[in-house]
Amino acid sequence: MRTLFLFAFIAFFTFCGKTQKSFKKNMLYSEIGGSGIVLSANYERQTGNKPGLGLHIGAGLGNHKPIIPFGVNYLFALKNKKSFIEGGAGIALAEEDIWETKSISYDDTPYKPAFIPSIGYRHHTEYGLMWRINYTPVFSRYRNIPLYAGISVGWQL
Repeated sequence: MRTLFLFAFIAFFTFCGKTQKSFKKNMLYSEIGGSGIVLSANYERQTGNKPGLGLHIGAGLGNHKPIIPFGVNYLFALKNKKSFIEGGAGIALAEEDIWETKSISYDDTPYKPAFIPSIGYRHHTEYGLMWRINYTPVFSRYRNIPLYAGISVGWQL
C-alpha cells in the first residue's frame, strides 16, 4: 500500500511539473512604427524569472536611413497572466534628416536622439507568439510627433 501511495505521489508531481510552463525571458519581434520609427527588428530580455522589468535594443529603418532604438519596459500582468499592460521609455538614435531638421548643426555626431515613452497592451500565447500595440509619442529636439503608435509581432525564446 505504501509503495502504491509513493508511486501515485511521484507520478502526480511529475505530471504537474511537466504541465507548468516556465516564463521565457528572451523575445525577438518586428515592429511597425513604435520606437523604431518606421520598421524595426528588436531583441528584448526580461531581467527576472517572471514578467516585469525588461530591456530592449533593435535596428530599424526610417527614410532609408538606419535607426537604433533601445530602452526599458515594465510588464504589469493582468488576470489571465498572458496579457499585460506595458509601460516603458526609450531612445531612438537616428540621423538628423529623419527628424527633418532645417537647422545647421555644429555637432560632429550624425546621430541625434529622440525620447520615446510608451504605454500599451501586450499578449503572449501559450505557443510562444507575442503581439502588442503601443502608443509611442516621439519627442526630439528637432521634431515632436505626439500621435504615434506601434504594432509588434514576435516570438518568445
